[in-house]
Amino acid sequence: MAAHQSRSVHALAVFALLVFACHGHEDDTYIGGNPEHDHCTTIAVGRRATTDGSVMSTHTNDCDLCDSRVTYVAPADYEPGSKRPVFMALRGEYPRFVGRTRGPMYHPVGDQVEDQPMGYIEQVSHTYGYYDAAYGVVNEMQVGIGESTCSAKIWAKPKVAGGHALFDVFELSRLAMERAKTAREAIRLMGDFAVKYGYYSQWDPPSECREEAGEALTVTDATEAWMFNILASPCGKSAVWAAKRVPDDEVAVTANFFTVNEVNVSDSHNYMASDNVMEVAKEMGWWDGKETFSFVKAYAPIEEDKRDKEYFINRMWRVFDLVAPSLKLTPWHDTVLELPFSVKPDRLLTAADVMKLNRDLYEGTDWDLTKGASAGPFGSPLRMDGMSPSARAANLTGMWARAVSLARTSYSTVIQTRSWLPNYIGGILWLGQDAPHSTVYVPFYTGATDTSPSFQTGSLHKFTRDSAWWAFDFVSNWAEYKWKYIMTDVRAKQAELENSTMLLLQEVDNVALSMHAQSPAKIREYLTNFTRHHAEHIVKTWWELADFLIAKYNDGYVNFPKVGGMAGYPKWWLEHVGYDMDPRYKHIQQTTLLIANHTDMKIVEDSRDLAASLPSRLGNSYIFVSTFIIASVIIGAMTVSIGFVMGRRSINYKQRYLELVADSPLTAGMVPVVMQEQHNQDGVLSH
Repeated sequence: MAAHQSRSVHALAVFALLVFACHGHEDDTYIGGNPEHDHCTTIAVGRRATTDGSVMSTHTNDCDLCDSRVTYVAPADYEPGSKRPVFMALRGEYPRFVGRTRGPMYHPVGDQVEDQPMGYIEQVSHTYGYYDAAYGVVNEMQVGIGESTCSAKIWAKPKVAGGHALFDVFELSRLAMERAKTAREAIRLMGDFAVKYGYYSQWDPPSECREEAGEALTVTDATEAWMFNILASPCGKSAVWAAKRVPDDEVAVTANFFTVNEVNVSDSHNYMASDNVMEVAKEMGWWDGKETFSFVKAYAPIEEDKRDKEYFINRMWRVFDLVAPSLKLTPWHDTVLELPFSVKPDRLLTAADVMKLNRDLYEGTDWDLTKGASAGPFGSPLRMDGMSPSARAANLTGMWARAVSLARTSYSTVIQTRSWLPNYIGGILWLGQDAPHSTVYVPFYTGATDTSPSFQTGSLHKFTRDSAWWAFDFVSNWAEYKWKYIMTDVRAKQAELENSTMLLLQEVDNVALSMHAQSPAKIREYLTNFTRHHAEHIVKTWWELADFLIAKYNDGYVNFPKVGGMAGYPKWWLEHVGYDMDPRYKHIQQTTLLIANHTDMKIVEDSRDLAASLPSRLGNSYIFVSTFIIASVIIGAMTVSIGFVMGRRSINYKQRYLELVADSPLTAGMVPVVMQEQHNQDGVLSH
C-alpha cells in the first residue's frame, strides 16, 4: 500500500508539472556563446613511431562559425625593400580574409571590403607556396602546423585595439609557411617575430581572455616533430615562448593546455625558448629560480583550470591510451603535469591510425558519447553547446564529455611528411571537411599548385552543392537522425574511399618520381591535376551517398533493400522514457523525478508544495486543476488507483527513480553525473 501511495503522489506531481510546463518555458530558447567553441586538438607523431618512417601531425579546427575554405597560396618573388603587410586575423567566420595577397579565393566579391594591414615588416626576396585555411597548414618544403588554443596567465591587445602587439598565431603560422624550410626554422622565426613585434590573442570579451590567451602548435617537417607554446609578455609588447622536440619514436598531444613542462635551454637539440622565458617568470613571482624551471607551472593557470580538467586531460589521456594501452594510463589527474609529454606507441602507426585518433568519440570508455539517454535511442554523439535562459537562471553546472571529434569541427587535417621523397612529392595534406568522424580524408600533395574548386567554395550562410564542406556537413547532420544505422553506411564508404586512395597514392608517387628527371614544373602540373580531379571525385561520391541515405532512411524506416523496413526503438530506451507507463505522463516523468529529493524521497511534500503553488503561478483559469490535484492527494482511493497505473510492477520504486535520474537527458553523459549507466544493444545494463 505504501508503495502504491508513493507512486500515486508521483503521478500527481507529474500532472501538476505538465500543466505548469506548458506555460512556463517560453524563454527556453537556445543561447550560444560557448567559451569553448574554438578549442582544438593537435597531435604529433615522430618518424620512428610510424610504419613508413613519415612524420605526422594533426589538427581539428573546432570552430562553430569558422570559414572552412582551403586554398593554395603560390610562391612569390619580391624586389629589395619590399614590405610584408600584417593583418589582424582573429576573424574566423566567412570571409576570414578579403584581399589580394593570398590568391584569388580571397579576392573581394560583391560589396566585400579589403582588409587593411595593422602594420608592416621587411619582406624577404622569395616566399614558399603553401596551403592556407584558418591557419597556414603546410608548405612546399613539407613544414606543417597544427594548433590548439590554451589558457595562459597573460594576454595582450593588438595595435588596432589600443595595444602594442602586431602578431597573433594566425599570422605567425602564415609567416612560417612563407619563409621556413624546417620545423626548427619555423619555430625560431615565429618566436623571434613575436618577441620583436609583440604577440596578442583573444582580448575581448574579457571573460574569455585567460581561456584563449596562449597557443600550442605542433610544428613538423620531414624528419622532426615539435611542440611550441607561446603567450604574450607582461608589457604587452613582446612574447614568451618555449618548444620541445617530440622523441622520434613517440606520440605527443595537446588539448587546450600547455604541455612543454621542463625546459633545458642548454639542450638545443631538444629544446628552444625565448631569451626571456625564465626572467619573466621570476619577475612575476611564478618561479623561485631554484627548482627546475617548468614552462607549464610558470605560465599556465593550473589552479584555476582544475575545475575544467576533464575538458583537456581526458582527450590527452584518450590519445595516449589508444596508441599505448599497455601503459594503463588513467584520466584521473588534477593537472596535465601528471600525464607524460609523449608516449611510445605499442605498435607503429599508419596514416589511417592517425585519422582514427581524430575521429575518436570515447567509444568503449565510461565517457562513450554514443551511449546513454543523452545519445538518444540510436546512439548519437551530438551534444549541443549552450544553455537555455532558465537553465542559466538556475545556475545549472556541468559539462558534456569532450571528445577529439566534434560535430562543429569545420575541418581537420593529418599532415604526412616523407623525407625519402622530394619535397614536391613527399608532403601530403590529408584534409577532412566538417566532423572528423563522418568525413573522408582527401589527399593534397604539397607539390600541387591549387586545390579543387569545391574546397574553395561555400560558407555557413547558404547551402550549396558546389561546396565540399556542405557535402560532408550534410551527411554528418543526416547521420545524427539515426546514428547507429546511418553511420554503418558512412563508415563503409569512408573505408572504401580512403583505402583505395592510399593504394592509388603509391602509383602517383611512382609516376611523379619517374618524372623527376624532367622539370619541376612538369611534376607539379601532374600532381595538381591528380589532386584536383581526385578531390572532386570524392566530393561527387559523397553527394551520391547523401542522396542514397535520404531515400534509405526516409520517415524513420530502413528502405533498402526493401522499402518500409522497421528500425524501432531499443528496449532500454523505451523503458527509460516511460513507454511502459501512462502516455499522458511519459514525456516529463524524468523531469519530475529530478525535482524530488533522491535521498529522502520526500515526494509527498514536494507534490503538496507544488500543488499549493499552482493557483498563484497559473492564474484563476487553472483553479479547478489545482483543486483536483489537492483533492487527489487527500483521497486515498484515487491515489492507490492512479499509483497502480503508474507503478512499475516488478522494480523497486527507489531503484527505478535512481535509474531514471542517472540516464535522464538532463543528466546522462555529463561530468559529473549521479550515476552513469551503459547499455548494450540488447538492452542489458552495465554499471
